Amino acid sequence: MGEGDERSALLPETTGESARASAHQGGVGVGNGFNRWASGKRVAMIAVGAVLGVCGLVGGYMHSMMPGVAPKEGDPDFRRLPPVDFDDKTLLIVVGLPFSGTSALEGLLGTSGVIADLCKADTWQCENTELLQNLGFKSKDADCDCCEDEYTSMSDVTAAEYAYAYRDFANKWWDMSKPVLMDKTPNMLCRHRFVRDAAAALGIPVKFVVLTHHPFSWNSESHPFNEEYYAENLAYTVDILADPSVDSLQVRYEDMAWNMDSVIESVKAFVPAVKNLDPWHSSLSDDSKGDRGMGVSEYFQQEPLEWIVKDLEPSTYAMLCQLGYNEDGECAASAGANESPSGYVETDEYDR
Repeated sequence: MGEGDERSALLPETTGESARASAHQGGVGVGNGFNRWASGKRVAMIAVGAVLGVCGLVGGYMHSMMPGVAPKEGDPDFRRLPPVDFDDKTLLIVVGLPFSGTSALEGLLGTSGVIADLCKADTWQCENTELLQNLGFKSKDADCDCCEDEYTSMSDVTAAEYAYAYRDFANKWWDMSKPVLMDKTPNMLCRHRFVRDAAAALGIPVKFVVLTHHPFSWNSESHPFNEEYYAENLAYTVDILADPSVDSLQVRYEDMAWNMDSVIESVKAFVPAVKNLDPWHSSLSDDSKGDRGMGVSEYFQQEPLEWIVKDLEPSTYAMLCQLGYNEDGECAASAGANESPSGYVETDEYDR
């Protein structure tokens, strides 16, 4: 596996390929945010930051102080890095299932001219994986993104480490003249609470743009739909969008193809610094190969999106229903589910 590669949590048959090496899609539609307490300025994070600070977060030991989370020896202290002025900045986290179109969404957001990405670091698709590996926070032997195995843990990158990394990125890679600092890495979908708490430590508001991709529009031949792995990751999507402690926007992959105007308006409302987006271009055009560097609208002009009905488990339909999909009777089809999703992923993580 090459440096920086991430193996897909969706497709066991593609193990060894980069989860950032293929992608064609563009994505996404209108979503809903929760608890807009994080919008505007960093003062919105003071309440959470103060509570976590009491637990030693500012001292760089927040992971070891979190209830239910085993201490991780050597959590870094971001204060050892050169200071960064995060006043009037917003951290924008773009997440979604691997191969679901997050790179296309990242490329669209970058056309705003006010969003800084990590492309200066010259990592694959401008993601953070190699940077976290180089800092020693993520194993290069990791075999998957959101799982527990010999090399990977759901807590393998702690809140303290994310805080350290983001201050490091601000010093090295982000264009700090821009008001919005973007990090697009799909594996953060299952680690959003660590990112939330890292932002609180740094004193910067954080917003999550969450890409959702319906199974009926998932018709890739190179990365075919696999319901078991899709459902496992979809649970994290439901979790983050149902979490009232974070500010989130759902963006539908399908709306990128069929309702781009609503996508643009929802992003502009969610991130007020964004005034314009150009769906015919991509900010990744100089940093990506193939269709990932193509504008979303141009891509769908060449490859019209197809909607092909599939047989799904009631539990999958139930999660799709929670995410607002009901055009094909998803909510009614979920009636046979043994348990309706609660909106949260049951984990042993610290407080929600």
